[in-house]
Amino acid sequence: MKKRVLISILTILAILAISGLTMAQIITLKIASHATPGYKDLLPPEELFVEDINVAGEGKVKAEFYHSEKLLKVAELIPGLEAGTADMIFHTTSHTTGSWPIMGGPSLPFLFSSDKDIKIRLMIGQPLFNLMQKVMLEKHGVVFLAYGAIPSQYIWTSKKPVRKPEDLKGLIIRVGGEAEAEAIKALGASPVFMASGELYEALQRGTIDGIVAYPGTIGGRSLHEVLKYCTKIPISAYGRGIYIKKETWDKLPESVRRVILLAAYRYDYRHLEHGEEVFEREVWPKIKAKGVEIIEPTAEVINQFREICKPTWESWVKKVGEDIGRKFIELATK
Repeated sequence: MKKRVLISILTILAILAISGLTMAQIITLKIASHATPGYKDLLPPEELFVEDINVAGEGKVKAEFYHSEKLLKVAELIPGLEAGTADMIFHTTSHTTGSWPIMGGPSLPFLFSSDKDIKIRLMIGQPLFNLMQKVMLEKHGVVFLAYGAIPSQYIWTSKKPVRKPEDLKGLIIRVGGEAEAEAIKALGASPVFMASGELYEALQRGTIDGIVAYPGTIGGRSLHEVLKYCTKIPISAYGRGIYIKKETWDKLPESVRRVILLAAYRYDYRHLEHGEEVFEREVWPKIKAKGVEIIEPTAEVINQFREICKPTWESWVKKVGEDIGRKFIELATK
């Protein structure tokens, strides 16, 4: 009897030990984002990325997703990644250029001909993406997993339409990044930085004459109510990148890295199209219903804008270094 009891106890202990070992092998990854459910173009692809990891990596890895600044506020995302508070982050490239200058390359004015152009050139595995990934790894110790193209930034004005470069002269335009500020200055306007929450009142009062923004900002802040014109030119572009520290990445088993990479491929491939679908379905109809005039300049006029702004690329080249900067521009434009 005692022998039987002893065997039973040993069996139970063995089962618990095996169970404990299995549980210990499941890796938990904390993923942070500042996007809220209001960002219908940004949050769903992030949720799908996390879901893909959890489904494909079941029993190996568990991704815990903290969106809406639940783990880290927008300004804390990069420091939080570096400190290990988050294992992985989603971040808009315009917010990363202070820490990671290479991420400012895609935002250079009129560098790309269209949204599709930037998506294709910056897809995972393409030479331009590989260059950015290499710089992020060597200079910052960060693995750049995907770019996640976002529809372009356009010029939006409240009183005066912008149909050609000289129409911007004398206007006060709110910008979201240094590359845009340089472009606006080159075009004869005065750039100002302002929180997106202040834009509605500033446009209403005439404190600013317009903004550089993508459609998501217009719809999300109801700015179509105080704007009259949209000049649809690719003055700048952002991505919604995915980042993980090299130190964290190197510790992951090969099987887990494969799961994450596959999820990143899917995220990257569909990101731009998802944003465009949301805007076509929900944002542009609201903008047009309010009577905002959509101005689409000819290729010739866009080239005039581009030639005026092209010298501003040089300041970014100096920040990242001559070799890297020149190589980036070559790969983006050839």
